[in-house]
Amino acid sequence: MLPQYRKILYATDLSATARQALRHVAALEERFDAAVTVLHVLPDPLELFSEQAGMDLEQAFGEDGAHWIGQGEYARAGKAMRGRLEAIAAEDFPPGPSARHFAEAEVRIVCGDPTEQILQEAQKGGYDLIVMGTHGHGRLLGMVLGSVAQQTIRSSRIPVLVVPLPE
Repeated sequence: MLPQYRKILYATDLSATARQALRHVAALEERFDAAVTVLHVLPDPLELFSEQAGMDLEQAFGEDGAHWIGQGEYARAGKAMRGRLEAIAAEDFPPGPSARHFAEAEVRIVCGDPTEQILQEAQKGGYDLIVMGTHGHGRLLGMVLGSVAQQTIRSSRIPVLVVPLPE
């Protein structure tokens, strides 16, 4: 029996490779009439602000007091992601079902480690496939640093389609 992709998780950092991956998502979405969820992982704003301030803000303000710090980041990122997704759909797809679906896709913004967040969302959401781009930094750098795509492939329990940027 051939696989049926009914729920696709598109993990994006809005890079050129992620945009290339979006074309594959569109083809799969249209072929299988799949539901697509767009996932963007932000770094933890509290950690970033703590690093910039040179102090542990969560410790200084307490967990409840520090919670408000990242809330504006989620709202701004969600709005920016929605606008960017609509622009990409309008530029890359002719008017029709694919462009409409991406303009209306569920967009999830989370913060934390990208690999962990992608895997958590994939498991929690019951997805059939994860699609993401890769920067293709090369074998040596990939071995030393590891990439989000490589780590996701190694740990995922569902298929992962990794789309490289064409030469």
